Amino acid sequence: MRKLLLLTTLVSLLFSAQAQKQGVRGQVFWVSGNQMPGPDQQVKTPQQGIVREIYIYNATRLQDATQQNGFFSNISTTLVAKVISDKDGSFKVKLPEGKYSVFVKEDQGLFANLYDGNGCINCVSVKPRKYSWITITVDYQAAY
Repeated sequence: MRKLLLLTTLVSLLFSAQAQKQGVRGQVFWVSGNQMPGPDQQVKTPQQGIVREIYIYNATRLQDATQQNGFFSNISTTLVAKVISDKDGSFKVKLPEGKYSVFVKEDQGLFANLYDGNGCINCVSVKPRKYSWITITVDYQAAY
C-alpha cells in the first residue's frame, strides 16, 4: 500500500512538473511618433521595453469584445492570467496547453493590434512542454 501511495505521488509530481514547463513568454515594446520613411526622417530610435500589466484570456475573437478607438473592453472570454512585464518589457507566465489572446492594459482599455485569419485577437498557442513567444508592440501613438 505504501509503495502504491509513493508511486501515485511521484507520478502526480512528474505530471505537475511537466505542466509547469509551458506557457507564454515575450516582450512588450513602446513605439510612438513619426515612423514614416523619408529623406528628412532622422534615425528611428529603437523600440523600448516597457512595464505593463498583461492580461491573458482564452482565445478571443473580435465579436467576443467591444472595440472603441483601438482599445478593447467587455471581453466575454475567460481571463486566465495577469502578469506584469519587467523594465525591459519581458514577461513569462505558465499556462496549460491551449490558445490564448494577449492584451496590454493601457489607461484607455486593453490594447492589442494583431489578428489571425479567423479574427482571433493577438492569439498565441501553447503546446505541451514549450513556451510560446509573443512580441507586443504598443504603437497607438505612432504614425506609420
